[in-house]
Amino acid sequence: MTTPSPGRRTLLLAMAAAPVLPVFARANFPERPIRLVVPFPPGSGTDVSARFFTQQVSKRTGWNFVVDNRAGANGIIGLEEVLRAPADGYTMVFTGGTTHGVNSALVKKLPYDPEADFTPIALGHFSPMVLLASPALKVSSASELLAYIKNNPGKATFASGSSFQQLAGELFAQQANLSVNQVPYKGSAQSITDLLGGHVDFSIIDLGAAMPHIKAGSIKALAVMTARRVPPLPNVPTMGEAGLPPIQLNGWAGLFVKKGTPASVIAELRRPFGEYFQTTEYAKYLGENGNYITPMTPEQLQEFIGSEIRRAKEVFARAGVQPS
Repeated sequence: MTTPSPGRRTLLLAMAAAPVLPVFARANFPERPIRLVVPFPPGSGTDVSARFFTQQVSKRTGWNFVVDNRAGANGIIGLEEVLRAPADGYTMVFTGGTTHGVNSALVKKLPYDPEADFTPIALGHFSPMVLLASPALKVSSASELLAYIKNNPGKATFASGSSFQQLAGELFAQQANLSVNQVPYKGSAQSITDLLGGHVDFSIIDLGAAMPHIKAGSIKALAVMTARRVPPLPNVPTMGEAGLPPIQLNGWAGLFVKKGTPASVIAELRRPFGEYFQTTEYAKYLGENGNYITPMTPEQLQEFIGSEIRRAKEVFARAGVQPS
């Protein structure tokens, strides 16, 4: 038997003593572009935010991102796409109240489990909901819109670009004792287009999607679903100030990866996003669009998802809406 030389024996002993690390821990992650699935159409508040912060994180890290819009079925198509991908951190999803809250109350057999199938990376933003009326109605205040709806019971049409917006409409109808017809759309961009065109009467949309149209003067914000007025719209009253039920409702979105993604990769992803989301630059961007962020750990975000699911189920149960 050949005896290893002293130098080779030292090398072999060192190799034997070295810890066996997971392949992802040794790899220089990321080694290729990261795909960020947005399960809503281009132009939605979620999409606009995703494109902004991925550009900024890319500048800070040198990482490359590809935003992939996979819209349809209230975000379900996008989430199915994420679950088909390997759990390696190279496919992320930016989603929120629709897929990880309301869908659980509306779909009897979801093809995914919002709590068990995904691991939170970071909360991205909260976006207050805003009440909008079609310019064709020629109403100038929330009270005038309310009067119009009550004078046309069962005829007024509500544009819903997502199941979360459907939740907002149900809350409004329940607490104001209204009878309205909901008209579903594939996303906020489509519902706003028909709202502007006078094809539907009113909607409740997240400020991230509505703000460009409000700033352009093409549509008027009648009330925000917040406890206090939002800084970029100081003249727009809260629901309570407008004489409506004081509903407080925020859209939200966060970053997730498929469950089973290695812990080392999750840590690598959480670091740059967690840091950027706490910068004054990002806070300024959010504030200009009426949005904001509240510090929340991944564990707190997971608990928050559970509370969102419970609230949605309670609201739709009161409305007599059964999951289909």
